Amino acid sequence: MILVSCRSEFVSDHRFAGQNLFRDYPDLKNTGSFTDLDEQSLLAQVMGKHVLVLVHGYRNVLKNVADSYHTVLTKLMDSELVQPPHYDLVLGFLWPGFRTQLGFFPAVPYANRSAGFFRTLLIRLGGSALTVDVQTHSLGARVALQALSATEELFVDNLMLTAAAVDNECLEPGQEFHASLDRCRRTVVYHSNQDKVLKIGFRIASLDRALGLRGPEHPSIIEQKCPTVYVVDCSHVVKKHGSYRMAGAYYSHWARVLGEFPLPRFETLTA
Repeated sequence: MILVSCRSEFVSDHRFAGQNLFRDYPDLKNTGSFTDLDEQSLLAQVMGKHVLVLVHGYRNVLKNVADSYHTVLTKLMDSELVQPPHYDLVLGFLWPGFRTQLGFFPAVPYANRSAGFFRTLLIRLGGSALTVDVQTHSLGARVALQALSATEELFVDNLMLTAAAVDNECLEPGQEFHASLDRCRRTVVYHSNQDKVLKIGFRIASLDRALGLRGPEHPSIIEQKCPTVYVVDCSHVVKKHGSYRMAGAYYSHWARVLGEFPLPRFETLTA
């Protein structure tokens, strides 16, 4: 998998690089083996292709991110989603996740700053790839939403927000990330009320509820005012913050998203 990093020296979890860096890891289980790439090499590989970009959450050293991305990639391949007519290429984005025992709050400025690097990546990909999808986990939602909110120069086909560690009203009209919806053909919110990290950690840090816990604060507003947003309750199949990547029902729904099947605006997944 090709990884794109805005981390200093590619791997730092608390310092930024001056620009995005690129590496090709033939085996994500062995992060010591890689080939450095330049941006033009990456753009040549994505030319005319359906591309997926994964964005991790906070408190993640390179090995943990690589393990997570390896699992997602493997599950996507097992679900036959990394082949025509679905994804041709899966990329992973790395940002300084700020390892801290103080919860989400200290990492928010890092996510906001990382959004500028991610925005640059999306603009570059948009000029070469046929389509670009983005799947985020936890505070990675802020990286993607902030990137999309600041410019009209880019467009994402499907934005999938998994266990999103952002405020549960942030997509509503007049709120922080409502404008981001205009840059996406569809936005899918996956949430689980079994997620103790969001139930406790996010609540303590922000004094608000996370979008990834019980979905939007006002579902009726989302239904009426945000027609490109789809909300999926995963509480029956996802019991932990990081369990989405192992849940078969999650990938089955992902296949429905890519298959262009009609999707209910609100639905509940079952095993």
